[in-house]
Amino acid sequence: MKFILTKYNSSKIFLLDAAGAFVSIILLSVLYLFEEYFGMPKKILSIFISIALVFLFYSAIIYFVSPLKWRAYLKIIAILNICYCLFTIFHIFLYFENLTLYGNLYFVGEVLVIILLAIFELKIANKTTNR
Repeated sequence: MKFILTKYNSSKIFLLDAAGAFVSIILLSVLYLFEEYFGMPKKILSIFISIALVFLFYSAIIYFVSPLKWRAYLKIIAILNICYCLFTIFHIFLYFENLTLYGNLYFVGEVLVIILLAIFELKIANKTTNR
């Protein structure tokens, strides 16, 4: 873990976050097109896609601008990712009866991946700040 933390010990982590948001947009678009196989309403999927787009632009801008205080921006995106997961969990419970097995598997998997990424981002931000 320490090797990974030192490897991503710069604003390059925003590229990983932007790539993750891009993958989410692609996958959520598939869910949108095949709503009947996943069960989440299109209006909610549109909100998820919009949030992922905002996160993509945020992370890409921070990556390309590469500000000196990138750690603060990393904490912000990590907290936003956690909020997105809570928002997703809320909608999983709200539409639980509509969700298919595939829908449940997708959203639980997405939440797990994003939570792990957010924890990783917070560790990086805190590790470098404490030096």
